[in-house]
Amino acid sequence: MRVQVLAAAVNPSDVASTEGRFAYAMLPRILGRDFAGRVIEGPAEWLSAEVWGTGGDLGITRDGTHAEELVLPVDSVSRRPAKLSVEEAAAAGVPFTTAWLSVVECGQLAEGDWVIIAGAAGAVGLAATELARARGAHVVALVRNDGEAPRLDRTKVAAVATSERGDLVSVTRSATNDRGADLALNGVGAVVFQPLFDALGDGGRMVVFSAAAGRETPLDLFTLYRRRLQLAGVNTGVLTAADGARILTDLAPLFERGAIAPHPNLERHPLSAASTAYARVASGAPAKLVLVPDARMA
Repeated sequence: MRVQVLAAAVNPSDVASTEGRFAYAMLPRILGRDFAGRVIEGPAEWLSAEVWGTGGDLGITRDGTHAEELVLPVDSVSRRPAKLSVEEAAAAGVPFTTAWLSVVECGQLAEGDWVIIAGAAGAVGLAATELARARGAHVVALVRNDGEAPRLDRTKVAAVATSERGDLVSVTRSATNDRGADLALNGVGAVVFQPLFDALGDGGRMVVFSAAAGRETPLDLFTLYRRRLQLAGVNTGVLTAADGARILTDLAPLFERGAIAPHPNLERHPLSAASTAYARVASGAPAKLVLVPDARMA
């Protein structure tokens, strides 16, 4: 099918792609992993359908979403939830698929569990908080400092710790009556690995999906096996657009009934000013950046 792109998010991985950090990327290429749009050519049952999509192949091994139109296999799109605006849907892809894999498929978070979300003020952290609360779990948010804390929805967070204070273990133990967390999501890297490890309860598990703040860390294997801890990795870069469509289809009913909410802070930029949006993402802007075709900016 051929899709008219109505909005496309800019993710940190798109910036990484411009820096040549994907060894398997095919050059030249159009960048962009996430989109929302309308089907303008394809099977009759899809014509004019409002769709959204995401994939680790988009913008890396095949042309991506930072364009006016996109050609994809039919199984690589999902019908967009009517409750989401085009921009909200476009911004959901990478954050919510990463969160889904980390919280649901890999993390197996259950009702009543306690989860620590490192990088809780970021796009994936906010998405993971939404999914954790939708599953009836309790969230301990780990942010860099008190300046990031206002980005959190405190109605969905049971406790907040900061790396600056180094209080994650004490905050978690206090919140869980000294039991420790069932799950820790590490979207930061080595710098927070040991505090997350120490804050887990016996039988707890850690899911790692980023090494932006350090790739190597010591690991006490004695503690690992004696406390029955588990480590797992999540890599959305290996997902195809078809994989992304499957996850978005699972997420859609949650958005439709208001069980989870989209990113609360979107920033629109015209497609012709994509370089400005990329620079904003590279600088660590707290908003979620979305590219919109110039004609829609009017």
